[in-house]
Amino acid sequence: MMKKSVAVVCTLVWALGAMAGAEVLLNETFADGSRTETNLPNESAVWISHPDGVTMGTGSLAFDQTATSGSQKMWTYFTPNGSPVSLGVGEQLVATIQFTPRVTLYDKSSKNFRFGLFYDPTDDQYWSDVNSDDGNGRWGDSTGYAVHFPLSSGPSSANSSVGKRVPDLTSSLLGSGSAYPGLSSGGDKFTVTLDTLYTLTLALDYQAVDQMLVTFSIADALGVISTNSIVDDGTFGGHDMGIYTQFDQLFFRFSEAAGTADVLDFHSIKVEHIIPEPASIALLGLGALAVLKRRSQAAV
Repeated sequence: MMKKSVAVVCTLVWALGAMAGAEVLLNETFADGSRTETNLPNESAVWISHPDGVTMGTGSLAFDQTATSGSQKMWTYFTPNGSPVSLGVGEQLVATIQFTPRVTLYDKSSKNFRFGLFYDPTDDQYWSDVNSDDGNGRWGDSTGYAVHFPLSSGPSSANSSVGKRVPDLTSSLLGSGSAYPGLSSGGDKFTVTLDTLYTLTLALDYQAVDQMLVTFSIADALGVISTNSIVDDGTFGGHDMGIYTQFDQLFFRFSEAAGTADVLDFHSIKVEHIIPEPASIALLGLGALAVLKRRSQAAV
């Protein structure tokens, strides 16, 4: 009888995960062939380190990694300036990016494709095209979670590394691994193919006051290729910084074409704030009590 009761409760808890509302903070599809307007949640300006290397089209922001030597950066904001999204326990923040690698891929396993979700607690959002890893001195104290991974044509391959940014260890958001002590590699090694649509997901799941589950995945039309997760209890990487719960920025850094692609053609950027429905929680709780009561009475 106990096993059946536990099974019922587990089923109801699983159902709770399906009964959640998603607030779309940003759903940028580049439908107008422009990157300069902000009209949340439908679009947000995308800022670029090397704008001469970007070609816009309907449903496309094509970023030419060969337009200049050195790293390139791209970022956008999914909330108004000064109003970051703040996660409560049980809530999630999910960023989903769709892109296609074009022209040339390379056999390289260096984790040169990097992106993350961040918040700068002391400065305004930076709305300008500039080639800077630190927002011209602004982002040193930014907090957030990020992933590093390669886009390799093979045969060389690697998996992803997920980590937590510790403020002021270095000024760069994603230019140095030293900002991410405890950076954790995991998941299957993978390769990618030219002219194939890929979906990247970075999900922050605030499961408890002392537990943030950070999960990265890459998928193609057939499903997930590789996934990797870490759990932050507030001290991840050996630094007692607490769990990060405020975010407003999605930032990308591409070290070079090798390890990414000659052209990264972005089609959509979506950020969602997922909140459990209070009514669903109440109904599930009542349902669990009713089922357990019936089973208890049947056992008498």
